[in-house]
Amino acid sequence: MAWAWIENGNIFVAYSEDVVPKGVAVIEVPDNATPSDLAIDETGQLRLKTEQEKLADLKQEKLQQLKSYVSSLLSQTDWVIIKLQSIREEKWPDTEIQVEMQKYQPILDRRKAIREWNLQMKQVIQNATTIEELEVIRIEFPFE
Repeated sequence: MAWAWIENGNIFVAYSEDVVPKGVAVIEVPDNATPSDLAIDETGQLRLKTEQEKLADLKQEKLQQLKSYVSSLLSQTDWVIIKLQSIREEKWPDTEIQVEMQKYQPILDRRKAIREWNLQMKQVIQNATTIEELEVIRIEFPFE
């Protein structure tokens, strides 16, 4: 058995009763419980999260992982977007802008594919109905 308590607004879990501070309200929790498995309710009491709460937390975590991953993929080619924007601002002739666009079309196509994949992955994550479904979702762009 493990024990959980709130101290200074933080949730702690101990696997030895000797570690639990004296004079705090303690609840018994399953041996594999972690602070992320617990919540403080509106009355300030500590309780185990429901499966729906755990699912919602994991969805947010997966969505954040996706956002960071996509950002890292796109940042590798941001220079192309900056360059194309710059030549437009410098009022290059349309024919020269088109030549530059053609030159970088494979990069622009890849960026578009990344953004489309991102939208699909967001939907897959949001549509997941179980923790098990979310755990098998891999945040990995398929065209690396």
